[in-house]
Amino acid sequence: MAIMFVRAQVISRGTGRNVVAAAAYRHRTRMMDEQAGMSFSYRRGASELVHEELALPDQLPDWLWSAVEGRSVAGASEALWNAVEAFEKQANARLARELIIALPEELTRAENIALAREFVRDNFTSEAMVADWVYHDKDSNPHIHLMTTVRPLTEEGFGPKNAPVLGENGEPLRFFPPGRPGGRIVYKSWGGDKETLQAWKVAWAETANRHLALAGHEIRIDGRSYAEQGLDGIAQKHLGPEKAALSRRGAELYFAPADLARRQEMADRLLA
Repeated sequence: MAIMFVRAQVISRGTGRNVVAAAAYRHRTRMMDEQAGMSFSYRRGASELVHEELALPDQLPDWLWSAVEGRSVAGASEALWNAVEAFEKQANARLARELIIALPEELTRAENIALAREFVRDNFTSEAMVADWVYHDKDSNPHIHLMTTVRPLTEEGFGPKNAPVLGENGEPLRFFPPGRPGGRIVYKSWGGDKETLQAWKVAWAETANRHLALAGHEIRIDGRSYAEQGLDGIAQKHLGPEKAALSRRGAELYFAPADLARRQEMADRLLA
């Protein structure tokens, strides 16, 4: 069943993460972190990998084109994230932003690939962002992992993580606090913030719904929060991975009477 699930996370050295290792895991392959002189291998899960792409913007700096040209998708991904590791010097640096998105089970694998490609093109590469994405399917749980850099590409490497917010006239917006007659330029995170994430969720729902309709399915998903849909209080606890797996296999699950009552109430409100 098609569900609305888009989760974002930041891959950061501050939490002990290695972005090359993260890419190797997602591509289910072996990659080398050239800075640390370490290799990471995740080939044992290769059967879960359905598809992989490194989507690049039209305007690509020469250094990155030279690094990825002629390489496999996983090899190009390895080159990209090694460049990020080499550029970032701080011990707690943010290295990448990732979206984990559930794919509609109603669509075929080819249809889901077309759906993901359109979403990536319209929301990432069109904004000069690289999108390193993979399609996994394990235990009938199709989803994509989409990693992008938190800095823009430049001819020398990468640009600042924060970019000025531009007004309708193309000029940077300014905030005028007391005592600052010249104003202060307003900046936002280039790699996305909470507003951007919400826009991506809405865009994903719209794109998925269009592809579901094209495939002849009536089911739709909604990228808005429950509050925005007028469904305050509808959220409930997740089953958790073990119970969810049992549920997919049709196993009988035990729920406390109070939990059953809440689930029935939620179901009634959703139907209404």
